[in-house]
Amino acid sequence: MKIKSAIGLAVGPVNDAHWGQVLVLPHSYGIIEILDEHGNAQQLGIGALSRLGEALSRDLTSLRMIEEVADKVLTASIKSLVILVPVGRVVYMVLRGEGNIYVKRGSELASLMHEEGGISGEVREGDTFLLVSHGFSQVLSHEELTKLFDHLAPADVAEKLTLLLHEEQGGEGSVALVYEASQLEETGFMQEPKIPAEKPVETDVPHVSRRMPTVDFTRVKRYIASLRHNPKRMTAVIAVALLSLFTISVLLGIWKQTTAKKNQSIISATADAQLAFDEGVALLSLNPVKGRERLTLAKQLLDPYMSTVSPRSTEGYKLSTLYREITDNLTQAMQIVEVPPAVFYDMSLIKKDAKATYIALDATLVAVGDQATATVYQVDISSKNARIVGGGESVKDLSSVALHGDTFYALTQEGVVQFRSSDKKSSLVVKREDAWGTISSLVSFGGNLYLLDTSKSRIWKYVAAEKGFSEMREYLNPDTLPDLSGATGMAIDGSIWLGTTHGKILRFTQGKENSYIPKGVDPAFGTNLSVYTSDSVKNVYVLDSQNNRVVVLDKEGMYLAQYRWTGAVIPSQLVVSEGEKKILLVADGKIYSIDLK
Repeated sequence: MKIKSAIGLAVGPVNDAHWGQVLVLPHSYGIIEILDEHGNAQQLGIGALSRLGEALSRDLTSLRMIEEVADKVLTASIKSLVILVPVGRVVYMVLRGEGNIYVKRGSELASLMHEEGGISGEVREGDTFLLVSHGFSQVLSHEELTKLFDHLAPADVAEKLTLLLHEEQGGEGSVALVYEASQLEETGFMQEPKIPAEKPVETDVPHVSRRMPTVDFTRVKRYIASLRHNPKRMTAVIAVALLSLFTISVLLGIWKQTTAKKNQSIISATADAQLAFDEGVALLSLNPVKGRERLTLAKQLLDPYMSTVSPRSTEGYKLSTLYREITDNLTQAMQIVEVPPAVFYDMSLIKKDAKATYIALDATLVAVGDQATATVYQVDISSKNARIVGGGESVKDLSSVALHGDTFYALTQEGVVQFRSSDKKSSLVVKREDAWGTISSLVSFGGNLYLLDTSKSRIWKYVAAEKGFSEMREYLNPDTLPDLSGATGMAIDGSIWLGTTHGKILRFTQGKENSYIPKGVDPAFGTNLSVYTSDSVKNVYVLDSQNNRVVVLDKEGMYLAQYRWTGAVIPSQLVVSEGEKKILLVADGKIYSIDLK
């Protein structure tokens, strides 16, 4: 038996962003609605329609096969995809995206499907199916459709629907297909659906015959006969059977309800994530921070489902495909560079048992303090030439180094010792003061010296004079009383920058706190930060040792990029030369480097 059908097509207006079309093949039908905010709806739609036509041209004899076709054709730009395939007197229908499938039997028009899934069933003569896209569902109500179907042929219904779609606002891209099973014809023989042969399972044991288990019908008949002669026993058996069926139906109902809720939750999360993803991609060129925020939100919406949904299911496939797109775009948008730090210079090459402990930079020269051997070195970034600048008793117990031009400074228990690379002579230029607490960092800027006092929460300043330096001054204004006990180091570009063990970045300008709030950093900073910048560096570089990365921000706090690595390298300090495109890190007594992109 086969279905003799009558069909009608309704296609609404189209524009650059909205496009829809109906596919009619000898043994299958489909509708597609495309939504593309970039203005390529027609091009994307024609491509999808071509793929659908090719996939439907082969024999499809099961709902599973048709669902596989739909999932293979489906893309992010397809708003609605509905397929109808008649086989014998059975009709298979699959819905992907948003849309609706109605059935009219007799005088009643009912909604058969309104969410993603597949359905099949035998048809009767006169049954009419209406396949509509998302846009169509938004324009025409169920009541309006019921009136249109009253005693009209499919072609007449489709004509009226087309007129309404062009008259109503919002009908762009809408499509509908009217399919009527006008007559069921006998084919003269029953044709079994073609089912692909399964490949036989190979085993390691040859020549083993396998026979299907047989049923002893004689014993079954005897059992039934015995039940007839024992009414009480038959009643008990029937009761047990009914109770079992009831229990199974309840369990199936609970399972179906739970699955439906879960699928609806997945579909909702996928739709929300798709929206956030599309917005994020569109915003990246206009507002990178907002774009990254939307992409991050899209990823967070899908994260809870990634480990619970099978990628082989329809929902799982869509979920994993979208998640992969989101993470790829987010990685690119976040400018994440996965790079292991490489050894730039091993201090033991210049002096036995030497270890880099502290570091400072000016132009292409690096000052390296070695606490273990009480030595100060000079390393040129460009040539990697290194030499000893000073050392010995004058820099015993050094705890920081600074550099200005060719003048090197070392912070010691006695105060600040100065070296000149030209003659290697040392002199104590700033004596330790009774007002000092714990000095943890020394920086030279503009020829002046700045000392970070973490126990007193002050910054001491010594101005360069004709001979030596001025008396101690306070950099911070008297009414500025920050807590600097957690400061990890200091950098100066005109303002003073401090990293902290609280995961914060502090900035002071002209003696007053000038708040600095990083924006768009993902994941959030850890608890131990070191900051580097200078007047010759455009950006701010933050060493987040807890997360094995260096994060690049502009001086307004906007996230720009990050360099991440795995392994045991845990740096304690950093300097950056944008001219030489190098990030230099101090770790394990060596200087490591990362190339700036």
